[in-house]
Amino acid sequence: MLRRDLLKGIGLTGIVGLARPVFAHSRPPIVSRISLLDGRVVMSITIAGKGPYLFMIDTGGTGGLIDAELAQELQLQSTGPVARRGVGGKAILASYIARDVVFGGGARQPTVSLAAIAGGFGPRVRGTLAAGILTSVDSDLDIEAGEWRIYPDGRPERAGFLKLDRAIRNDSRLGKNAASPRLYGEVQVNGNALDCLLDTGAPGAISIGYDVARRLKLWDDARPFAPRATRGVGGSGGIGRMVRVDSAVFGGQRFERPLVLLRGPDDGARGHDGIVGLSMLRGFNLSTEVRTRALWLQRHVDAAPLPDRYGLSGLWLEEKGNEVRVAAVGTSSPAFAAGIQVGDRISGLDFGSALATIAGKPGKTVNLSVTSRSGTKAVRFQLTPFL
Repeated sequence: MLRRDLLKGIGLTGIVGLARPVFAHSRPPIVSRISLLDGRVVMSITIAGKGPYLFMIDTGGTGGLIDAELAQELQLQSTGPVARRGVGGKAILASYIARDVVFGGGARQPTVSLAAIAGGFGPRVRGTLAAGILTSVDSDLDIEAGEWRIYPDGRPERAGFLKLDRAIRNDSRLGKNAASPRLYGEVQVNGNALDCLLDTGAPGAISIGYDVARRLKLWDDARPFAPRATRGVGGSGGIGRMVRVDSAVFGGQRFERPLVLLRGPDDGARGHDGIVGLSMLRGFNLSTEVRTRALWLQRHVDAAPLPDRYGLSGLWLEEKGNEVRVAAVGTSSPAFAAGIQVGDRISGLDFGSALATIAGKPGKTVNLSVTSRSGTKAVRFQLTPFL
């Protein structure tokens, strides 16, 4: 029997619900290959011998997703509607059964449940694998080595790791039959302890919910910010804000003056104070201990989080019919200093051209024709890092 077949019959459905069998002798781990691509952790999978297809590992997800076009192309068996919740709120999606799924050339499962969504995964990625790949059985997400390792008989001692207790938890909003437990951990932001979802599917470092941001006095119009939209399975979460905080502490490591995303009041994600995304998590190897519901973190060599990017103009534009309108202007941004205000219209440019005009590297000069209640005027400013 091939080692890749050792997971057959264990009961993994939708990368969740993996029951731990009892064996007389401990066996070596089952190893599947993973990699970093465009700021995401991805794995190649095959479905019924077809593929490979790139799927993103999303520890913030309670169930796996697949591109709706791929589900139709593979003629997957439909199993009816299923609810999914994420940024932007709740969505009802069609669900399918994928058969004979091989993950990263290692683990193999006879059936996997996937909900279908139209695109939204980014270039080359055709779906997501949910938190259950780590929370249903002792396993490692070893970003440093490029491996997802499953330990069917339990993982041996974790020397050099930091233990987070009560890290594997079900989302109470989804009921006791929620598909997959997820990972949580404490983050201190400006000395305040926050209970955060650990989400490899989130591209940034740290994001904080609107109510928490207001409580910590971070959502303040006087504080410099760059507008940033939040989107997810549930659709758009509205316009949030990128701000710089004094410090953050996670996994025993202190980060000075990191950028933090404050999610807007329209964001539907609830049940936790915030999210730690891949930009920060990629500096750690993750190892789960399901029996004690603990997560172990190991800092690795390539530990620096990726820098969070933000729009250097400070503008957030929206298309309203045939008009390009200013939806948000970041305090202390170049656009703010130039006098542009929410509700102003960008004249003489279509939406795509307007977005291209305000994007670019530091030092680029931006020329806009801006129409407000007082008339139309020419506005000129330079793109500048202002946070």
